[in-house]
Amino acid sequence: MTVDGAVSVSAAPVERVVRGRGGRYEFLDALRGLAALAVVLQHSAERLFPAYFRFSQAHFGLGEFGVFVFFLVSGFIIPASLERGRSLGAFWVGRFFRLFPLFWACLIAAMILHSFNRYEVPAGYMDQPVLNFLANLTMVQFFLGGWDIQIIGASWSLSYELVFYLFLSLLLIARRNRASVPLAVLAILLIAPGAALPPALLTGSQADVVTRSIVVVATILVAVLFARLAGDRRAALAAILLAFLAVPLVLNQPGPSVLTVGYFATMFVGTVLYRMTSGEISAKRGWAVFAFAVGVIFGISLLAPPSVDPITGVSVHWLKQPTTIIAAFVLFALALLLRGRSFPRPLLFLGRISYSLYLIHALILDGPRWTTSVAGIPAPWLTLCTWVAAAILIAALTYRTIEKPFHNLGHRMIARIDARQR
Repeated sequence: MTVDGAVSVSAAPVERVVRGRGGRYEFLDALRGLAALAVVLQHSAERLFPAYFRFSQAHFGLGEFGVFVFFLVSGFIIPASLERGRSLGAFWVGRFFRLFPLFWACLIAAMILHSFNRYEVPAGYMDQPVLNFLANLTMVQFFLGGWDIQIIGASWSLSYELVFYLFLSLLLIARRNRASVPLAVLAILLIAPGAALPPALLTGSQADVVTRSIVVVATILVAVLFARLAGDRRAALAAILLAFLAVPLVLNQPGPSVLTVGYFATMFVGTVLYRMTSGEISAKRGWAVFAFAVGVIFGISLLAPPSVDPITGVSVHWLKQPTTIIAAFVLFALALLLRGRSFPRPLLFLGRISYSLYLIHALILDGPRWTTSVAGIPAPWLTLCTWVAAAILIAALTYRTIEKPFHNLGHRMIARIDARQR
């Protein structure tokens, strides 16, 4: 999910066409709020209503829809944050204080709840709990061990976000960060071929000398390429470091490679729409890339062979992916077209606390449930409403007590970095 909640409205040319409030872009907050609520409802409902879970696995995934909205938002706003004239170090300081304090707090809370049998961790996690906990602290745990070691299941998308930041940093060092249209088109074109790339080339069951050699060679090639494009020796060393972090992580992704490429392509499409909104590229080019992405997603889904969901055993309808993913694209496009308008305050509030909501809700789903109906309301529906309300209340609290203070601390540290560089 995207977590850049407070990019200054005056920081980019996009300010002239985007309505803002309190230094925030309203349409992005509205999208964050809807996306976070979609994920919370998905994870809550699938535990309480088996019929809904089967439907979501076979036809339309509300949670997956929300994640794709988050990826589009990240692609749109993170380049603006990275290109505000500050140093790359300042960008990463801001990212650290925006992401990690709350994430680490949630990891600790999850382990405390687990000790009281109020939170379930994957069975594979307990094989090496100390090592796996340390892996989770990096936020790229999904690329290190997949679902088997994740303490907070929803945090898999944060691993993709962090690697996206690494790639954007590489592009900035190489002065290729504004080549968003060719990068997006390339990523979209690689979605289908990406299906042929085996997962987990470093740590998977199929990993061997050959696959690991592929990772090493690919990493060295990317490092050399970006180092040569860097402006000076210091930037070249930074490019080498970033390449040696990003490339092995991506090539060790545990799931279907077609999805990994699709996630990054989605974020690059978001960047293209940012370039369009800021006036760097024409609307014709921006919407052409958007339409190309939608067409490829539909085409790949149409040609994909039928499958059976391994969890529920239901037959997955071929329309599941295009209806889920394209719906996210359409929602983002509609919000972008309405960016000059004001959005409902409750939705903006959910957007502000969306990062907390995204992480916190996972901690309450193993909590108590209603067992009897009240006033004719069935127990599962009472539980659903209770979980959602509790998640929002706790998220509002963690936003005030953890997110915002550390975010402000990050801003103060960035100001010191900027002052030293003047």
